[in-house]
Amino acid sequence: MMVERPQYQFKKIAVNTGQLRTPIKFIKAAPNDGPEPGESGTELLFECLGLAYSPSAKDQDYLTSHGAKLGVTVKIRDTGGEYDPSTEHMAVIDDRRYYKNGRPITWKIKQVAPDFEDNRFVKIVLGVDE
Repeated sequence: MMVERPQYQFKKIAVNTGQLRTPIKFIKAAPNDGPEPGESGTELLFECLGLAYSPSAKDQDYLTSHGAKLGVTVKIRDTGGEYDPSTEHMAVIDDRRYYKNGRPITWKIKQVAPDFEDNRFVKIVLGVDE
């Protein structure tokens, strides 16, 4: 007698272009123009629309182990080399839900990963050390 086993099939999370509604700016610290060391502000590297959501348990563990107090995960369309996110860069999410004291939070890029479920997107984990 053979036992029928249930058949499971992986269902990828469907993200479509219509969900990419949140403006995101990627920036980096700009060096001082004068002889003094340090930074004098920020330089805009890239801006796009993305999907911002709460980090998964795996992403939250990664953020906690790297000292982040706040975290968010964003998905952006793969730029095809126009912009390559780096952990040396920062991001600003232009959405009032990601503001603190009336100003946008400047997030540090903690992790960059290609979305293996859908090659059209890149997943970026952002955190604030506070």
